Amino acid sequence: MEKQIDKTALSYWFSKIEAAGLPVPKTKIVNITPEAEKAIWAAIDGKSSGDAWPFYCKLADAANEIGFPCFLRTGHTSNKHQWQDTCYLKSAKEIPLHVFNLVEFSLCCDFAGLPWDVWVVREFLPTIPFGVCPRYGNMPICKEFRFFVDGGEVRCYHPYWPKEALEEGGAVNLDYEGLCRLADDTPFSLAVAAGAAVGGSWSVDILETRRGWFVTDMAEAEKSFHWEGCEKQ
Repeated sequence: MEKQIDKTALSYWFSKIEAAGLPVPKTKIVNITPEAEKAIWAAIDGKSSGDAWPFYCKLADAANEIGFPCFLRTGHTSNKHQWQDTCYLKSAKEIPLHVFNLVEFSLCCDFAGLPWDVWVVREFLPTIPFGVCPRYGNMPICKEFRFFVDGGEVRCYHPYWPKEALEEGGAVNLDYEGLCRLADDTPFSLAVAAGAAVGGSWSVDILETRRGWFVTDMAEAEKSFHWEGCEKQ
């Protein structure tokens, strides 16, 4: 039986939007080795088996090439809610712990968990934080929007973070109205271009930085969080 293509994985869609010339973070993709996967599974079970060190070294090489701090994620998730212990990588020595934390989170997601065979090291973009969420590991709160597209057509868009989620993260004195204000048409153009490059129904996450807007993430629309009450859901 032919293996089904995992379209939500970054390894599927990233090359398509990069080839289309869209602004994206510098990105290095590293596939986990069977030995490393075995070692991490053993560690989760409290045992010692296999050797993950060569895999960690490959991630370190990718991170050194991109530069620290950098952004670490799997092909499916970054778990921003544990910012300092998962996706925000300040040095190579943190890699084993951050990998372990992301694997644990992936295994607990959804009913069957999320795949963690693909790993991604990305440039840490110069964002414009509106504040931080101390309960999410001091995650910076930045202006970001999620667009839902069908091919090259925008169905709807929403601020990335619901206010309640940021309050649960401990955000205080937050200019939420300013965070949600979108006065620039550039994100719409980027969402349309990303949808056209990949084809089909997708969510497209677009982040404001000091270098302009960047496309940071995509996922199949039916697998993406959608604001409750949206008539386009």
